[in-house]
Amino acid sequence: MLSAGDMICAENRTYTVLRYLGRGANSAAFLAECSHGTLVSHCILKEFHPQDADRCEQKKQRFLAAGKMQNEIRQLSALQNQTPPVSHIFEAEGSAYIAVACYGGNTLDALSSLTLPQYAEICRTVAKTVSYYHKAGYLCLDLKPENLFIMQNAPDDTVTQLVEFIDFDSIRRKNEINTETGISYTRNWAAPEQMDPYAAARVSAAADIFTVGELLFYHLFSRHSTEHEHRGFSRYPFERCRREYRKYADRPDVQALFIRLFRGTLRSSAANRFRSMDEVIPLLDELTAALNRREYVIPRFPPVSPHFVGRNAELAQIAEELQKNRVLFLNGVGGIGKSTVIRNYIDRNKTQYDVIVYLESDGDLKRTFTDDYQLQISTVSRMNTETTNEYFIRKLSQLRRICEGKRVLLIIDNYNSPITKDLTRLIECGYETVIVTRSLPPVNSFASLEIKAISEPADLFRLIALNLERNLTKVERSGFTAIMTTVQGHTLVLELAARQIAAGRMDISTALNQIRKNGVSRFSDQEIRNYKDGEEASGTLSAIISALFDASGMTDREYLLMKVLSLLDVRGLESQLIRDILKADMTDIPKLNAAGWLYADGRIRVHPVVAETLRNADWRNTDAVQVMELSKKVIDIYVGMANSEQIAVILRESERYTERSTSHMLKALCCDMRSTYYDVLLDGAYIPYHEKEAELLQKLIRSEETAIYEMQRSSHPKRDDCIIKFSLGYAAVLIRSSPQHHAKAKALLKNVKAMLSREEYSENRCYYDMVCAWFYTLVEPDIAGTVKMTDDAERIAEQVFPTDLERVDIIHIPAANCFFYHNDLKRAAEKLQEAIALCRAHPDSVPYIDKEADLLNCLLDVYFRAGDYAECRETIRQIDRINEAYGEQGVFREVSPEIREKAGFP
Repeated sequence: MLSAGDMICAENRTYTVLRYLGRGANSAAFLAECSHGTLVSHCILKEFHPQDADRCEQKKQRFLAAGKMQNEIRQLSALQNQTPPVSHIFEAEGSAYIAVACYGGNTLDALSSLTLPQYAEICRTVAKTVSYYHKAGYLCLDLKPENLFIMQNAPDDTVTQLVEFIDFDSIRRKNEINTETGISYTRNWAAPEQMDPYAAARVSAAADIFTVGELLFYHLFSRHSTEHEHRGFSRYPFERCRREYRKYADRPDVQALFIRLFRGTLRSSAANRFRSMDEVIPLLDELTAALNRREYVIPRFPPVSPHFVGRNAELAQIAEELQKNRVLFLNGVGGIGKSTVIRNYIDRNKTQYDVIVYLESDGDLKRTFTDDYQLQISTVSRMNTETTNEYFIRKLSQLRRICEGKRVLLIIDNYNSPITKDLTRLIECGYETVIVTRSLPPVNSFASLEIKAISEPADLFRLIALNLERNLTKVERSGFTAIMTTVQGHTLVLELAARQIAAGRMDISTALNQIRKNGVSRFSDQEIRNYKDGEEASGTLSAIISALFDASGMTDREYLLMKVLSLLDVRGLESQLIRDILKADMTDIPKLNAAGWLYADGRIRVHPVVAETLRNADWRNTDAVQVMELSKKVIDIYVGMANSEQIAVILRESERYTERSTSHMLKALCCDMRSTYYDVLLDGAYIPYHEKEAELLQKLIRSEETAIYEMQRSSHPKRDDCIIKFSLGYAAVLIRSSPQHHAKAKALLKNVKAMLSREEYSENRCYYDMVCAWFYTLVEPDIAGTVKMTDDAERIAEQVFPTDLERVDIIHIPAANCFFYHNDLKRAAEKLQEAIALCRAHPDSVPYIDKEADLLNCLLDVYFRAGDYAECRETIRQIDRINEAYGEQGVFREVSPEIREKAGFP
């Protein structure tokens, strides 16, 4: 066989082999340079080189005939462009060769950077080309990637609308196929009947249909399909497709198209495949259109419990109810398994829908809907200038437009509020909507389905065994039978009891005694039927869960972590944030997850019923000040999310905790949390425009002053540090308020400066400098003063804050804002560019990429204010680049159409 550098001379032409392309059963293909006098061109040189010597001469004649057939086929008008011309057929040096004209490009197997939409477009083109061959009376029979030549105008400019076949040795006329002539094929790409030596007469167009499906399957999953995936009911592991394609394959509409394609092409029996390529092509048209669609809902499916049993009747009822009623309330007492049921409904039926929107209510439906983590649309994100209400209206409008004509499933989980205008707006979209709630809908309003306890003992024992991760002993079976009777099959209680036993934290006797002691009085001998009984049952549940919790032998460190995590809302929090912000020891998470007290799947979540129970439990063996500091850290997380409802939940627990103490320190810390709550409600409106804002501002000011007053009366070692922090926070609010408060702000800064005299490098000193920078921006405008204070703060920040992300948030963004207010746009842009450079030093970190997107948006505002439209266009290009590359990971920033238009950017 030839190799790179070899030369073949024939009929005044010299062929120099440049590189190997691939091989088939009887030939090998090379990219070669052809010299004919002064004319030099590239070609594909095919060498006759059979893999076995059997009937060699016959195969050689077949090889030469294939070259002639190629030119014959090229004369057909429909196949002229898809068939490269054979320029020379010759024999030399004991072998036979075919030279085929070559254009810029490569074989499909060599194009490793194709996107999934591009590959699907190529497969569509392959299907159309094969259809032409079939109609002309030919079968292709070896459509492997090495035999498909794809033209390229440049390495990054692939032509997907034209595909050339380069191996005509395998092509047969339909009426010529028989056992004697043989069939060329490649095992991994061939239909089952091609590999059966006795089935040559049954080989038909269906064989090429199989291979077209295999081409897409292989590219999607990086492996060939298996026999169990060749059935009409086969399921396909989209969750294990190539990582870069998950953004497409997670979409229900795309999954449904792939399933239809694979179930119609990859069938063991040719009779069960599509009847002709004309049935494949429209499906590939749909698939390429879906993959190329720019506007779509990015799916976020909730995790599905592996311990799901005994709910098939409920799943069928949900489907039946949604056929009759567009809105369904799925209700039941806490911990009965409502969320588990609806999550499994999504998992089992997702390919029946074009779009699925799953939202976990955090207490404010409008904020839940506008949370781009929960509901992400590929081309929509909240703009800096939009209020929550404005974005809610715009996002809902975009959702309705994108989903027009589609089958949509909308799930709102953990919705335990009255029916509001916002909920009504979502319901009026007309989607199949399920509201998962503990309460019933208003009388004569919406259909409802109550999720009750699992009643079949066999199902309950299966559930217990799954959580035990083993079979039950005779003693355990007897004990769990008694527990099942006591709690009426309540799934959460059974799961928790089984998990404690599996983790070695208690035995069946202890679990049974605790449950009987705390639950028998109200759970036994009555069925939970309505909301009032549900409330009563919730109290019983809390007592049972508390008893199991206390009896589980939990260490003080585990207990403290669970108490902190109970302050989170129903959606939980990313593991990284818990580690970095709460400074939590994560080593206990796997043990607590195994014991069933929390769920760890990238996010750390606590079941709502468990969280409610733990919030009511005491903080054991924990310093009171540490309790308040931990609560404040959790509050600070929700400040960034503007989640006032969850802040209010934590604040109520902190106030209840403080009421039992006379400590000035605790009262001060609690007042500081209260001021944070009012600050979130005020949402930056420090110069009030109406009575409600004025009232909130006064509550904020009173809380800040009370916090400082109580702290001044304390003798705690952290007293001065807290006074400085409270004073700086208070001063920052007053600086942004009306001029009547500026004198007070100046006095606060003077007091802080005196207290900081011994602190050269500290976090407090850094914060002081940045508050002073705002003072010289808004109260006593002085650009030199602002520059000095921001420079001093940055120098300190480099010493005291360990991460670039912190320094960007604490120094660069506020400094740029100060310069923007001064109208020193050059300095503002420079500060933002410095921050962007810091982010780009972490190219693989999504939080830094997300922050870079924020900074570019700020930079765009600066350039737009400056009227520098050239820089605006370049900045928009960078934002679009990030949107394209990281939009599926939740990093997307929308540029105002007005800015695009005025900057002259399409």
